[in-house]
Amino acid sequence: MIQRRQFLATAAGLTTAAVLTRKGRADAVGRNLNWYCDTIETVAHTKSHRRPVVTGVALQKTGDLLAIVGDDHYVCIYDLLQKKITQHSKHHQDWVRASQFSPDGKRLATAGNDRKLIITDVDDIAHPVIEKRHPEAIIALAYSNDGSKLATVGFERKLRIYDAKTGQRIAEQNCDCTDNRCVAFSADDQMIAVGGRSGKIKVWLTDGMNEIATYKKHRQRVRSIAFTANDQILSAGEDQVIKLTDPRDPDAAKETQRLGAKLFATQIIDRGFFATGGSDNHIHIWNTSAMAALGSLTGHTGTVSCLDAKENMLVSGSYDASVRIWRTEMDSSAMKLPVGEDRHTKLPAGWNPTAVK
Repeated sequence: MIQRRQFLATAAGLTTAAVLTRKGRADAVGRNLNWYCDTIETVAHTKSHRRPVVTGVALQKTGDLLAIVGDDHYVCIYDLLQKKITQHSKHHQDWVRASQFSPDGKRLATAGNDRKLIITDVDDIAHPVIEKRHPEAIIALAYSNDGSKLATVGFERKLRIYDAKTGQRIAEQNCDCTDNRCVAFSADDQMIAVGGRSGKIKVWLTDGMNEIATYKKHRQRVRSIAFTANDQILSAGEDQVIKLTDPRDPDAAKETQRLGAKLFATQIIDRGFFATGGSDNHIHIWNTSAMAALGSLTGHTGTVSCLDAKENMLVSGSYDASVRIWRTEMDSSAMKLPVGEDRHTKLPAGWNPTAVK
């Protein structure tokens, strides 16, 4: 999670400016947020020398590693300190759709169109520890926050939950459709949610897998979901709208106006703020309580397909075959102008983000 003090310095003063135009789009969406940005160009592994489309990025929360996966069938490990790719593996025989580190940072799970779920030790991704094969492609996976469970969904009407250490399947539930694109655990691991082509989101209690709700808030495919700290569900998809819904009271949902782009990824970056990526090639930053746009991060030249975050860092992957690392923490040379005080947090005097490309 991005550190609140640093993030709010960027966001302060923008929330009240996010008014809607006649076209129903937030003015602040077009405002450029000048966060520091590093770009990672993916590696061309094939004879065609074509760099892969990126469809999965994952930050190691306990260390300095970044996993990158895409349509070249490879899994790459990038070291954020050394600023280079340190490991490659090709256990998958088709497009790799998703990757995630275990919460303790010791293992990496990947899955994709070859119907394989593969778990490796982070220090040696060349040798799988666990390998499972599904009847159809696996599109999304998620570790529980305590690291004990690993959930998968894809192109079949099944949610599967495994014991993350042994790989034993411990639960299975029917989903609402056969094209499921996203799965997420709540912050306390008490709930799990799935979304897909039907536009519906299905939610279960993880203890006993009793269904809490099935609700339809999107007119087209749901591409991404994320639980907030207070157990509400952020959802986004191809209908270009972001919804914030309490699964125990779906009728009381909040939503944004249409963004003008299909949305592929959502990422909680702080209590009260989240990011989205989509087909307009931009990353948009939002205030959760107001569902209002604060501004955009620009630089990608293709659809932003995936996001991850920790501390003061946001990572994005794109169809432009690149990964971008966005940071809100600036060095002392950027600290020139005073910043006001947010209603929740007193901001450090002299903090001012400056564009560094």
